[in-house]
Order: sequence, then C-alpha cells, then structure tokens
Amino acid sequence: MSTQLTPQMQAELAQLRDIHLPQPIGWWPLAPGWWALIALACILSVVALVWSLMRRKSARFLALRELEAIKPDKPDEFLTQISSLLRRVARRRSAGADVLTGEAWSAFLMEGKYGMSSNSATLLATGPYGPPANENFEPEALRAETATWIRRNG
Repeated sequence: MSTQLTPQMQAELAQLRDIHLPQPIGWWPLAPGWWALIALACILSVVALVWSLMRRKSARFLALRELEAIKPDKPDEFLTQISSLLRRVARRRSAGADVLTGEAWSAFLMEGKYGMSSNSATLLATGPYGPPANENFEPEALRAETATWIRRNG
C-alpha cells in the first residue's frame, strides 16, 4: 500500500477540522431536582406562615395574651379576672367546668397530671370572694402557674 495521497484525498483531509468541545453547561435552566427543592422550600414557608397565623388566633394564645394584660394592682380584681379567664379556658376543655364553684372548681383546677397546686387552686376558688386572706399571695407566681395551666390544658 502506498503512502502517497492522491489530490482527492488531500482535498478531503483539508476539509477536516479539529475536535470541537461542547459548550459548558449553564446554570439556567435549572435541573428538575432544583425545581423540586425550590417548590418544597416555598411550600414549607407557606405552611410555617399559616401555622404561625393560626397559632396567633388560637384560643390558647389569646388567653395567654389576656393573662399578661391583667394587672396585679388590686388583689381582688386580679384574682377575679384570672378566675374568669380560667373558667373560659376550662369551658373549652370541659362543658360544665365554667359553672363549678368552691371546692369543685378548686378540684377541677388541680386534677390531672398538669393541674395547679392546691394553694393556687384554693386561692382562685375562694380568693375573689373571701376575706383579706387573698392578700398573702405572689401575683407573678400565680400568673406563671396560670400560664402553665393554660398552656397544658387549654
């Protein structure tokens, strides 16, 4: 076989070009996995926003905000307002809880794993109606215990 190139072969070789590399892959359009990740992030953001709005409108959250607004200036009014708030929260938990009085109301507040202490429950049951015995309590401690009761039972 001869290594001599004919003019036709030389013309064909002259038409050949070097190997072309493909263009680099761009970042746009995104791959389907990125679109799925973006969609998941959007869905999670919407769910978090809806959950936050629903939480702020929940009875428990509103009751806790109302509890924070009660001023402990006058012990009788403070105890009456807290007892009234607890009765409204308890009505959501048990239908007849808001009409309980005295020892029955105190027992209702103490019942269960997350009940109030007996001193606080008795104070809320009798304090607003009793003599100056209701003056020997810590308003902030009672507020904290009431908030805990609302969080766990509301």
